[in-house]
Amino acid sequence: IHLRLPATSHFLRAGRGGGWGLATKRRHSVDAARCPTALEHGPPSMGAACPGRDGKIPVSGIEAYEAVSVESDGDLVPAAFNARAGARDVRPQQRGAKAGPSRQGFLSERDPGEVAASKAMTFLRRREQGFCVLDRNSVYGAAVALPQLARTAGWPLSWTGLVIRTYVSLVLNLGLQGFLLYMVSKDERVMSKFAGQMHLCDFGAHLDLCPGGPNCVGPGGTRITPARLYSWEMWSTRVYVRDALMALFPDKAQDIYDNVDPGEYGLESYFLRLTCCFLFVLFLWRDLLGSQELASLLYHVPGKAEPWMYEDEDAAEGVSPSEPLPDAGGDVVKFKVAGMPVYWKLLNVLTVFIPKVYLWFLAVDVGMVFLMETSDIEAMIINAVALNFVLSIDEILCSALMSPMVRHMLDNFEDFAISNCAEPTSTEEAFERHLNDKGWGLWSPELYFQLFPPRLICMCAITGFFISKYYSEHCIASAEGGFVSNEIKMPSSSQMGVLSFLFEPFPAVLFPVETVDNEVQWHMPPE
Repeated sequence: IHLRLPATSHFLRAGRGGGWGLATKRRHSVDAARCPTALEHGPPSMGAACPGRDGKIPVSGIEAYEAVSVESDGDLVPAAFNARAGARDVRPQQRGAKAGPSRQGFLSERDPGEVAASKAMTFLRRREQGFCVLDRNSVYGAAVALPQLARTAGWPLSWTGLVIRTYVSLVLNLGLQGFLLYMVSKDERVMSKFAGQMHLCDFGAHLDLCPGGPNCVGPGGTRITPARLYSWEMWSTRVYVRDALMALFPDKAQDIYDNVDPGEYGLESYFLRLTCCFLFVLFLWRDLLGSQELASLLYHVPGKAEPWMYEDEDAAEGVSPSEPLPDAGGDVVKFKVAGMPVYWKLLNVLTVFIPKVYLWFLAVDVGMVFLMETSDIEAMIINAVALNFVLSIDEILCSALMSPMVRHMLDNFEDFAISNCAEPTSTEEAFERHLNDKGWGLWSPELYFQLFPPRLICMCAITGFFISKYYSEHCIASAEGGFVSNEIKMPSSSQMGVLSFLFEPFPAVLFPVETVDNEVQWHMPPE
């Protein structure tokens, strides 16, 4: 029998059952013909003599690792090794003995790259599904963690002061984000109406087909052409000049109207507007994921008081209470996400989670209207990026106002492990799942699940929902098949009610902006 073993095999074992194994990193070729009784000889390359009556072969000078034996029928069973005596036990095990395969035996016939890939995917899925993560870069995460640390410490003044500062930063963040969104909404829903600005809707949406195509009639009642298309500021100024001339020279009014062309107001790129709306939702998606992680944390942590910091026993072992504290205190004291009382969960839901989620919906609703009313190409791109700044204020405040000690604690928090994570717990299970994952085909549902990831579908759905909401609230269908602005009425006040702002994501019939019924600033003129 001639058998060439791979370089990664371990231990050479000779036994009475006709089996042998290898215990070195070097490659060996074993031929039974060179040892007439394969049961009694070691490999010539090892320089070993035939085993003695005790069934052992000396292994001096051989680097020993995990032992496996290869029986004559190819089965893998563990082989014992006497490290202290410097000898290998080569006596065969009973055929009926229960000896599970070692890790090396399980992985010997499998591709190392695939084994590593199966483990990596298991670890990554555990990381994604098996842990509740605290937001470490936001005042929202600090508002959840700092009170629990103070509770663990027994509410001393030093820890209570950190909690007070955290809640001050939280209130400041909510106030700044809400105020900025309120002003953007006020500009769109109130101030622009005083200037008679109509909603953009689909004016100039098919500019490449104008003047003979659909949606080519502008808010001035004339046909849109690329040479006559202007932004709102430029078009309103040109209209003002024409109307001023007509007021100064009433006898020449018709001549002025026929010869002074103010142009039209409309979109420069319809598809860029849709793209910028999607990008705006994409920019804000990270903040929504933070809300989802916060909800998962509040749901999964136990509803009982547990310590959120503890002393590392290994690091503190052997340290006398009278000795000075080490400079690297982070090696001794650890911070972790743990259980919190139910009333703290409710307080965090009311003061952190609900305001965070509602501000996100307000930002998306206000920002989508703002982008849908933007006509210039450059302004669309700039506004889509600039609006993301509003919901990043919480991170700016955390980095600017939080003390270094608070940021250190947040950066070193241990995540909370979810106990019911249904992921493989052993190498065999992980590799079996890997093999099942390789059996995909064109008709596998998982393939199309990968082609259309749920997050992308959700982003497109949210973008489509708010665009449809804009059209339903601000536009009416035209005879040409597109949408034009509904009539614009004069607001009754320059101020916008707080309830009108807070309920803006809901239908406008709940708390509409009050207007003067008899004063119409603009309506769609006949062509």
